[in-house]
Amino acid sequence: MAAAIGVVVIWHDTVLGWLFGAGLAAVALWSRPRMVRPPDGAEEVSRAEAPTLFGAADRVAHATGAAPPTTVYLHDRLLTCAHLRVGVRRRPALVIGLPLLLALTPRERAGMLAVAFAEDVGGDPARGLLVRSALLAAGEWRHALLSARVERYRPTGDPLIDMVWFPGERLGSQLIGKITGVVLGWPLFLAEFALTRLLAGQSQVARYYADHVAARAVSTPAVLRYLDALTMADSRLTPILSAARRGASIDEIRRAVPLSRDVDREAMLARREASSARRTWRDLAPPLALRAALLEEGDAQEGSTGIDETESDRIDAELSHHLARTVRTLSQSSS
Repeated sequence: MAAAIGVVVIWHDTVLGWLFGAGLAAVALWSRPRMVRPPDGAEEVSRAEAPTLFGAADRVAHATGAAPPTTVYLHDRLLTCAHLRVGVRRRPALVIGLPLLLALTPRERAGMLAVAFAEDVGGDPARGLLVRSALLAAGEWRHALLSARVERYRPTGDPLIDMVWFPGERLGSQLIGKITGVVLGWPLFLAEFALTRLLAGQSQVARYYADHVAARAVSTPAVLRYLDALTMADSRLTPILSAARRGASIDEIRRAVPLSRDVDREAMLARREASSARRTWRDLAPPLALRAALLEEGDAQEGSTGIDETESDRIDAELSHHLARTVRTLSQSSS
């Protein structure tokens, strides 16, 4: 932005100066620090609408030392739970994917909340405003510049239209744009790669620490079962989708959720290895398999905070119409 202002001040009497300055200003605006926003399609719920959910969240947040959420967002298609700092004031907010909530037992729900809140106290630099914005900006620029495609011209069959479109010139302009994108995009790719590698180690240590904080809050088995539920997410969702297509009620769908003790240990270990193999260089968080293995090898923690069957049922009752909408969405998407 400073360069844009300098160019306009120096060459204010030329059109080229204004165009170049406007281009630099556009780059500055696109690279600005990004405020965190809730995901598209998320629906906000108030404390008056879901007092039990907020009560459980406040209790787990206090146990982990994180800021309790000022608001909760529910999403019909996300299979995740995250603690975010939303907006300019960075208000603490909790984003809960309703398909994930349906697939978890009460103990695993306590682990879900603890893991989400513990990330707020883990000290992960990638959650900071400037570092997160730098990663997002570098990724967006790299994708915009390196993902340009050169498409061959396909004649329409009308000789007049085909003559006007100049297929040779059209293909040439696409090739020039592709080459320009590669020339400008590779330095951004290298910058994104370097920043990701610099952050990877600190982010992994922060996530391991957050897992231990969560285990101290709600117990090691609760966190382990939650991580294993994420690892076995597809097998958790399969009976839910089948029940949703049959038109089952929320209670029947909840009873269809497989318990952690029913999962084959060998299948679990194989799925953990598969999740580790899918990790790419852009992933800052460590694989679920390594997080679970470190918790298993460490000292077992027995936290004083949890969610029992009664409280979990009250949460389902409070969110009944949201869960019913999610079930309809799942049944439509899987049919």
